[in-house]
Amino acid sequence: MLVSSDVVSVSEWVNDSSITLDSQRNRQYVVTLFEKANRASMNQILESIRADKLSVYSACKRFLDYVRKDRAPMTVYVYRSQLVGLFQSVLGEDNFRRTVFDRLCPNGSVYVTRTKQIPTRDQVRTMLNISPLTYKTVVGGLAIGGFRINEWLKRKMSDLEIRPEGYARVKLQAEKTKGRYLRYAFLTREVVDWVKVLQKTNPSEYVFGGLNDRTVQYGIKRLFEQAGMKDSADGSETYCAHSFRTFAGDEMRACGLGEKSVLAIIGHVGKMMGAESHYLDWNRIEKEWVSSCSEKMCFLDTGVVAQKQIVELTRTNGKLETLLERLLERMSVNPAVERSKQKPEPNLNFTPLAADNPLYLED
Repeated sequence: MLVSSDVVSVSEWVNDSSITLDSQRNRQYVVTLFEKANRASMNQILESIRADKLSVYSACKRFLDYVRKDRAPMTVYVYRSQLVGLFQSVLGEDNFRRTVFDRLCPNGSVYVTRTKQIPTRDQVRTMLNISPLTYKTVVGGLAIGGFRINEWLKRKMSDLEIRPEGYARVKLQAEKTKGRYLRYAFLTREVVDWVKVLQKTNPSEYVFGGLNDRTVQYGIKRLFEQAGMKDSADGSETYCAHSFRTFAGDEMRACGLGEKSVLAIIGHVGKMMGAESHYLDWNRIEKEWVSSCSEKMCFLDTGVVAQKQIVELTRTNGKLETLLERLLERMSVNPAVERSKQKPEPNLNFTPLAADNPLYLED
């Protein structure tokens, strides 16, 4: 095989600075799986391909057969899509043709095999009650802000704009989000208090001091199970950290927040918003969130919410009492006053006038 001079090494392809660290890790993981499937290092595989001892398409097919054994169709689709960029970058486009790859290494059916189950509000409250402080803060933030797991775990304290009222606005830079646009999420006073306590016990520039996402996802999975939320026997319905994104959106809608604001906060812009996502009025969205959700979305510390409900109920009862008093006043009128308003009846017991009376008239 004649390899083009316009190529890069596998290491350069993996560590491309134009992509995020998460994408770099994903590329490295695909390379590792490729080596396991072909039972050789990547350097050995490429040497065999360049020496025409191994077909690059045969190596790719072996890899796909290997990952299909225990990976979902959608996962296989994602892994397969990485191979085109990999081998065109290290061998050249003339040595790896997309049309040949599609014919010899077909993708197969792509479909979702697992449905993410969504916890109820009471179930989330149960998880929070049994969680240690760190996981209480993790779960609380996910359930309130609708973050993706790494969007929350990698937040710095400087990203939290804590307001005087106690809640916080959380800044998510464009390069740190999946949609690649600047957005904000919000945290209730309750979650902010947990963050503050966590920082006192473990001071760090990061909210969670650099927790590993895989470890946290495993911990969240255990919390789901301890709270009585278990996956279905066939694995088609599962609970995971991503379940909180849907939960957060549903909770904000239930509190009365508008659909456009909900989609903007959780990062589901899609076709509904398009380019409009770059021109959002976040100050207006913040005001709407505060009035609709800031107190209603507290799970454990409901003292302020209860106090507000009592004040509102007292105000309502006062209005009802005033209305009832006025109604009773109208119904219980003084009988003497009522009689004075009635038209007097004619007096039928009268004495006839005498004939000599000037007012007397003959028939």
